[in-house]
Amino acid sequence: MVYHEENKLYQIDLRAAMWSKSNLHDVYKCIGHALSDVDFIAETESDVFLIEYKNTEVENARDTRIFAEKMKNGMLIDNIVKKYYGSAFYVMACEKRKPIHFIAVIESKLMEDRFMRKRMEASIKKRLPFNLQTNPDIQNKLIADFKIVSISEWNEQYSMFPIQRC
Repeated sequence: MVYHEENKLYQIDLRAAMWSKSNLHDVYKCIGHALSDVDFIAETESDVFLIEYKNTEVENARDTRIFAEKMKNGMLIDNIVKKYYGSAFYVMACEKRKPIHFIAVIESKLMEDRFMRKRMEASIKKRLPFNLQTNPDIQNKLIADFKIVSISEWNEQYSMFPIQRC
């Protein structure tokens, strides 16, 4: 499937996936939106990708000042973390027993500083279940990795699922 982001200006081509999902928030309506969700999920032969997409550089994007404020007060980190847990819950409920790679694709002038992006990435990783899965009672790996990339980095690293302008 080819999915469009909320502004309908960019699309992600997930036709190479064995299975994919978008609009998980529609599924969660039945529980009153109690869970957050990533924008796209894609399954390959060996992995599951949870893909969160943010782009403040498009015409219809929400106010960049709001994005900057969320970065400053930690709400952006909180929201990204919640999106992992809500979406991983769905993947596990669908019995997709493959390593989960969580990638936040963030296109923003505010995130061009590699150091800032790495700090945010490290802060988010601390709140994801990397340490939890070292517990001997946990039998299944809960997350394989997490990273923040730009659209161009995404297209270089995950060329099987290109993101491009519509």
